[in-house]
Amino acid sequence: MNTVILIGGFHEIIELCEDSDIEIRGIIDNIIVNEYMGYPVIGTDHDAPVIPAKFKKYPLILTPDQPQIRERLSIYYSALGYTFTSLISKKACISRSAIIGNGTVIQNGVNISSSTHIGNFVKVNTNANIMHDSTIGDFSTIAPDAVILGRVTVQNSCYIGSNSTILPGILIGGKTTVGAGAVVTKNTGESDTVIGIPAKRLTK
Repeated sequence: MNTVILIGGFHEIIELCEDSDIEIRGIIDNIIVNEYMGYPVIGTDHDAPVIPAKFKKYPLILTPDQPQIRERLSIYYSALGYTFTSLISKKACISRSAIIGNGTVIQNGVNISSSTHIGNFVKVNTNANIMHDSTIGDFSTIAPDAVILGRVTVQNSCYIGSNSTILPGILIGGKTTVGAGAVVTKNTGESDTVIGIPAKRLTK
């Protein structure tokens, strides 16, 4: 059985660890104290530099949903000498030709098709569908039931909303947010927010 430390006490990820026969040695959380769901809370992000060495030997799993938070935490904990591991559900369907980066979380019911490339610290939520020859950039989040069709490129730190669809060959620029239920038919720029059917850029 593998053993990990969770950054953030999130019940979905705890249950996924349990279903995946991964032992949770402790949780680092800025709000929860003492214990959560039967697991010890061993400190906060602020405590990370002085957490006892017996905990530092275990790799971390980052649980937050927001790309920018995962990116910040990965930089912070990497600088302190911590390592990371991925968490992949046994109930996910992943092509043998897919490449999965480090620190990535893939939840139940996910389908990842042939020749896809999933970057580092990506979070792919329940029942999301990523089709052939697509690339998902580092730190991006794919929300539940999102559909990413073939040859799509999602650049770093994007948030792809639940039940959205990205049509084949589309480029989603870095740090873009795709709203829930949107259908993306055209490339987006960087740091865009697109909503609707067909998806249009939200005017600030």
